[in-house]
Amino acid sequence: MDKETIFLKERIKELEKENAILKKEQIEISEAKELYLKIFEEFPALIWRSRLDKLCDYFNKTWLEFTGRTMEQEFGNGWAEGVHPDDFDSCLQTYVTAFDKREAFLMEYRLKNKFGEYRWIRDFGRPFYDLDNSFLGYIGSCYDITEIKDNELRLIELNATKDKFFSIIAHDLKSPFNSIIGYSEHLAEEVKKSNYTKIDEIASIILDSSNRAMDLLTNLMTWSQLESGRMPFNPEYFDISNIVGKVIFLIKPAAEQKSIDIENRISSNVQVFADKEMISTVLRNLLSNAIKFTENGGKITILSAVNNNELTVTIIDNGVGISQERIEKLFTINNNNSTPDTQKEKGTGLGLILCKEFIDKNNGKIWVNSNVGAGSSFNFSLQIVNKDI
Repeated sequence: MDKETIFLKERIKELEKENAILKKEQIEISEAKELYLKIFEEFPALIWRSRLDKLCDYFNKTWLEFTGRTMEQEFGNGWAEGVHPDDFDSCLQTYVTAFDKREAFLMEYRLKNKFGEYRWIRDFGRPFYDLDNSFLGYIGSCYDITEIKDNELRLIELNATKDKFFSIIAHDLKSPFNSIIGYSEHLAEEVKKSNYTKIDEIASIILDSSNRAMDLLTNLMTWSQLESGRMPFNPEYFDISNIVGKVIFLIKPAAEQKSIDIENRISSNVQVFADKEMISTVLRNLLSNAIKFTENGGKITILSAVNNNELTVTIIDNGVGISQERIEKLFTINNNNSTPDTQKEKGTGLGLILCKEFIDKNNGKIWVNSNVGAGSSFNFSLQIVNKDI
């Protein structure tokens, strides 16, 4: 065997050995790719991948299960059909800008899930490269952050509530206490002078201011419990007429001071299912407001009506009334738009906000009809147990 033949045989053996190594490496690379894809498929995040043309060519199992769509439907830019219309432009701009610069990006947008609900998504996108460091496109991982977003909104609401709370303490409590202190000093001076002619009038003002302060403090404490989640919710069956009667008894002295007649036309034997304490607070606030905003010698009527499985309670007064502009803001905490009462004093509107919160909690509705100078009609509905009236 000549040298050339021996060289060729050795070279063939070397090539076969190199080929075997390359084949083994290719198999390992292929297996590694399959492993990575399998990891991506089962990964709890929503994974996507895009090519050099910026179009997507892969979505993992988690993504497809979230959207309820197929790979074919999501392929290319099909996935964008699920993005909320209000978020689409900013989402696209962020993606294209980062892609052109080969930079990682982070964006948030709403994506429709398989139930047709929009969920907030936080999307982390980054460029990825081949083994030779050549740019292949982008890969992204997305997470549902709807609960985080809801908590952020809740925190904003709580901060607004806190600001409102301190505003009420700083401003609205100051007025009744100033009256109490001022008229108490005036009362003491008149007593020293043995001038008793104005004592009844002064004492009446002090009593009224004290009641205002107590009502506000009671609402503040109730509101604080509600906002902090410390207020228990105990729905039960009870006759609404019994609660109305008790509340009328409690607020009757305030009505008598202004010679206001309260007519109770609530139907008896109507069982509702609700939290008794909450509904009692609603009635107390609505009736107290009706007294405050009704002139001396006025009238308040309490009615009830049953429609299907709902009881509607209506409290009507012939007081100062409310403008349509203020009606729209009555139950909003960020707006202190209370109507001045018959003594030209403005309240906080906190009582009505509590009423709205409590009625909502009991799966009811609350609304108002009113015109300036023509009185108001406050209404709320509750679920009933029977119609035996």
